[in-house]
This record gives sequence, structure tokens and C-alpha cells, in this order.
Amino acid sequence: MIEKILFVSDGIIAIMGNGYVPAGPMENVEFGLEEYGIALNVSGVQIPIPFEALEHLEQSEGSNVHFYESDPYAVVAPYHGCIEINRDKLLKLSGAWEYARLHQ
Repeated sequence: MIEKILFVSDGIIAIMGNGYVPAGPMENVEFGLEEYGIALNVSGVQIPIPFEALEHLEQSEGSNVHFYESDPYAVVAPYHGCIEINRDKLLKLSGAWEYARLHQ
């Protein structure tokens, strides 16, 4: 479960709820088109990425998704890694989402 998405210069920060952060190596990355944008599946954890965040990833200096775990008792949220999404893949996903939206 994602709690917040923050836009940063090199991509986005996904602040995940306790226990919902992808575990292990973040190598199994899959995408799915959804009504709100895309569903990013990383190591078995589904992260909803709204279209606004997808647009930001297209325009930012990088296309990284940084994962932090939300902890109400921590001063600093624990960092759990990062994945980079290929810019060509982002453009294809964005185009597919816009096409699907126009033809509904």
C-alpha cells in the first residue's frame, strides 16, 4: 500500500506503508495499465502510479523510483532501494494509457 508519492528532480519517491515495501532484489519489474495510470509491480508488490506521476517521470532528469517505508516512530523513513525505469518504456506506457483513455 502506497501512502504518498513525492516528486523529486531524478524521479519519484514512493513512501510505502509498513510491510508493503518490495523485499529482496528489485529485479522483477512489470507494468500494467490501469484507469488511474499504471500499476508498477516490483518483486510481487503492486504500486499504483497515477498518470500525473508518470508525466513527471517523463519530464524529470531521471526516471528513478525510490522506495521508503513509512514509520510513524522513525525520525527518518528507512530507505529500501531504487529502480530505474527506461525512458522509452515510460513513453510507451504513457502513450498506451492516453490511447486507452481516448478509446473507452
